[in-house]
Amino acid sequence: MSNSAASSRRPAQTAGDATESAEETAVAAPWVAVVTEKVRSMRYGIVQIVVHDSKVVQIERTERTRFDIPQSTGQR
Repeated sequence: MSNSAASSRRPAQTAGDATESAEETAVAAPWVAVVTEKVRSMRYGIVQIVVHDSKVVQIERTERTRFDIPQSTGQR
């Protein structure tokens, strides 16, 4: 690999860099906090993020309630 190709690559992120980037994203994009809250507050379900023109415009949450169904014993 030539030096010019190697120099155009991004340096590898360290764990500290990744954490810092996530914190910057949370501050810069308030939708991250909304998604986090929606995920944490449900047991089963779906959180969808709707994007328009590279911007998050809507967050949808579908929560499911599951019931345990007793196994049949083969009798009707």
